[in-house]
Amino acid sequence: MKVGIVTYALMIGGIERVVLTLYKGLVKEGYEPTVIEVNEKGLWSDKFQMMGVHVVKVLPRFWESKKEHAFRMLNHLKKYDLLFLNDVQYVHSILGLLPPTTRVFPIVHGNLESMLYNASFNSSQIEGIICVNPLLAERLIHEYKVNGDMIHIIPNCLDVPAVAPSKSRKRKFVYLGRLTDFEKGVLDIPEIFKLVLNKIPDLEVDIYGSGPDKELLLEKIKKNKLEHYIHLKGEIDPNNVYDVLSNYVYLVFPSKFESGALVMKEGMICGLIPLAYRLAGQTDVIVDHGENGFLASPSNYEEFASNILEIYNNQERILHMREKAIRTIVDKFSIDVMMKDYMRVIEGGKRRSITVNKSKKLEKEILEDFPLLPLFLVRPVRKILRTLGLYK
Repeated sequence: MKVGIVTYALMIGGIERVVLTLYKGLVKEGYEPTVIEVNEKGLWSDKFQMMGVHVVKVLPRFWESKKEHAFRMLNHLKKYDLLFLNDVQYVHSILGLLPPTTRVFPIVHGNLESMLYNASFNSSQIEGIICVNPLLAERLIHEYKVNGDMIHIIPNCLDVPAVAPSKSRKRKFVYLGRLTDFEKGVLDIPEIFKLVLNKIPDLEVDIYGSGPDKELLLEKIKKNKLEHYIHLKGEIDPNNVYDVLSNYVYLVFPSKFESGALVMKEGMICGLIPLAYRLAGQTDVIVDHGENGFLASPSNYEEFASNILEIYNNQERILHMREKAIRTIVDKFSIDVMMKDYMRVIEGGKRRSITVNKSKKLEKEILEDFPLLPLFLVRPVRKILRTLGLYK
């Protein structure tokens, strides 16, 4: 069976790591997967190909209209028996034109309105929707009126590595991710550790990553006189994530909202104890408070700091929790577990002989404004019309 894993672009991030894991899992199950980029060539596109991943690009051409690009995607996607769609807005316009035998499953990776809207748009033309956590499923059902029977919850999982324990592992804290406060809560880190410092005078926090709030984070570290304790280490090569994480004991994870929480899972498989905010249907489905990690109420610095102090000097409990963290990922969030869930969805549809009644029409609404104009004219025309007061 030919499977298309369709994505906007193979950039550097969580979705791409999930795409790679799904690709490997499908190969292992005997399928013929292809990763298809439809918006742009991403930074990891060549990297994927060097790893042996079959990557195809059906990218927009500046002289084409959105409609023409949609039909060119249609001509390519007709070749596949099964499609997994990863936030590919315009692909949803041509779902009703695919062969009746083509089975389609959008995957919702994040708690963003655009992702939820795209996945639910044209839902009569798909077999089901895969959500990476229960929160996304609830939102689709209650806010986007998707039939709950169509939704499958399959968490993002890891191709579990063989991580050699570091002999030089110290009781240090690590944050790994984008330096943005809106989603990742990085500006909370100085506030939390300011409260901890009086009780743990020798603490060290290493922060890896880059992002728009880097300067604000540096200012806050300086304002709280934490320069000696909190260190910004810059970005790391994705291939070195496990090597870096395995040098630490505690993972600082102050995200304000999450989807698959991949960094948390990567840390736990390396034996790190996660310290995070309690996010319903997101972090609380991974962390069992007090058993394999700790959860605090969102933005409650005192509770977060109290969790750190509770575990920091309890060596026996540290070893117990590290073992529990690793076991959680192996038992619940490994590629083998994920593929059992995917195979249940794939094979279940076959057994029920589900056939979607195709609409046989192009849905122009999701193509947004000026779907018939060449792409290079869309912005100039929009600007002219806005100047004339004819476009808002």
